[in-house]
Amino acid sequence: MLQQQYEKHNLEMQPYHHYLAEYQKMDPRDISRHLEIPFDENTGLFQVRFMAKNYTVSHPDLEIHCLDEEDSQAVLCSDIHAKILLLRYFTEGDHMRATGNLLSYRDLPWGEVYYRQFYGRCIMRLARMFGNRLEEFKTVMEGLKGIPKEYGDMAYEFQFLEDLRLCFVLWTGDEEFPASAQILFSDNFPVAYAAEDVAYIGDVVMDYIKRM
Repeated sequence: MLQQQYEKHNLEMQPYHHYLAEYQKMDPRDISRHLEIPFDENTGLFQVRFMAKNYTVSHPDLEIHCLDEEDSQAVLCSDIHAKILLLRYFTEGDHMRATGNLLSYRDLPWGEVYYRQFYGRCIMRLARMFGNRLEEFKTVMEGLKGIPKEYGDMAYEFQFLEDLRLCFVLWTGDEEFPASAQILFSDNFPVAYAAEDVAYIGDVVMDYIKRM
């Protein structure tokens, strides 16, 4: 068991250290201009909004602090996968304004290849968690400052990172059909992340919602 925990931790830390090294080599002013993220040269801090919370992120050492809650409760401070996704965006992502259109996972480049994995890990998990508990879902989405949408039986659109947005859609089940769900993405996701990364985004968001 300890060996499995060590291997899992090691697998997570390898990409973290790789992208951290790339981040540390970059000029933060270039990151700020490229991604349109505010950077204060006097303090060496980026200002980032992640899952409806405001953070400061230092360069080059990646010290992250939440301005809206205790760091121990803040997902970007405590979740290694969230940190990796932030580093991936800083080092490899592109910025584009969303038009308001939403994409399914299959609409993403290479999304069809990873769809089965994403469906099981994220879409089915969402349906199991909230498919027949819409009031609880509403409370969680309001906590994320979600905006109601007219999809399914209940749907909310909310922020993931900066201008990148997600939309969670639920259909309640009955005696004949089980509850079902869909996860949609703002149309600027394809320039920000690869489809494989987006599967991890689903994991991070669902883990955070479970903690909420």
